[in-house]
Amino acid sequence: MVVIDRLFWLPHRLMESLGTGLGNMKERSNDRVLVIKFMGMGSIIQFASLCEEHEVDKSKLTLLTFERHRDLSILFGFCNTKFIRTENLRTLLIDCWRTTWATRVFQPSLIVDFERCSHAVGCYSKLLALASGCPSLSFESNRTLHTKHHDIFSVDHLNQEQLFLKGIERMSRIKYPRKLKVVQVETTKIIVNINASNYLLARRYPMNSFMQLIELLHQWDPRLIFMLTGSLNESTYVEGLINKVSVPVIRNVAGKWSLEKLVEELSNCALFITNDSGPLHLASYLKISTLAIWGPTQPKHFGYDTKASITSCSMELSCAPCLRHPNSHPAKACHGQISCMKNLEPSTIFEKVVGMLTSQSTTRTIYLPAACQA
Repeated sequence: MVVIDRLFWLPHRLMESLGTGLGNMKERSNDRVLVIKFMGMGSIIQFASLCEEHEVDKSKLTLLTFERHRDLSILFGFCNTKFIRTENLRTLLIDCWRTTWATRVFQPSLIVDFERCSHAVGCYSKLLALASGCPSLSFESNRTLHTKHHDIFSVDHLNQEQLFLKGIERMSRIKYPRKLKVVQVETTKIIVNINASNYLLARRYPMNSFMQLIELLHQWDPRLIFMLTGSLNESTYVEGLINKVSVPVIRNVAGKWSLEKLVEELSNCALFITNDSGPLHLASYLKISTLAIWGPTQPKHFGYDTKASITSCSMELSCAPCLRHPNSHPAKACHGQISCMKNLEPSTIFEKVVGMLTSQSTTRTIYLPAACQA
């Protein structure tokens, strides 16, 4: 995908030049913003969280994302959403054309492209800007540019939270309360997420290490109940882990929970253990007590190094994070060995988990996503 994306470098620059030379673009006062965010369940969740924290009027936003994020968009209250299907080239082109026409019709005042460093998406966002006659904002590596019609910010000195806030600065605000809910914590319920998505499996903590961690926790407190989650295509992987541990109460729920069910189960768990993945961002949104395992990515990259609900565990190697954006070269320093994950001892994580479990409260207050507030 990265190689294909790089083929769009020249068309991207040509479209950028074309857009700069046109004089028919103008600022509009309708406050409608088209937000482009295709990749990353976690990124969409973090964007939703920051929108609510900074009281962004989501009714003035139109989110453009992949069809597979439909349920996620509904859950977090993005009522105006355009979806792009990717099952084949025909549906991809049809949806891109329909979205281009729809954007021309509703004429946003700004297009914000949060798909960092992608030349392919950059070409499409420029096309949308040209079709609708509005300015745009995007993010690239080692490049900053400010013209009448387009702003580019360099991602090299921005973490993901700061990146989102750059776009949010230009969105209209509205006063509305975030709904809170007090839940009773099930003090023996531990949810372990091994998912890392197919995007970068290097973020996944090794199976043998997870096994050792679970066995250490069982020996420490035999009452603990472990629920192992992940994506549907990881169910077999999870089952393989379960078959190798001598823990009586351990369940494979990979692929069995809807997003709403995941919210419900996370809400009252004693602790959520996860590597960097979409559910980590969901837990951060909900304010769930979370032990996050980091390697190729690091908490500072997301602005999670100061989150009270997240306790991070990392070897903090000098080469980390090696994945900052899609054009990064992950695992280059370790020649693909992913030493930051393989050498992170389960006993180190175990000590942090015990500290969290022994100091937790029996109740917690969580934030509810928009669709769960009825």
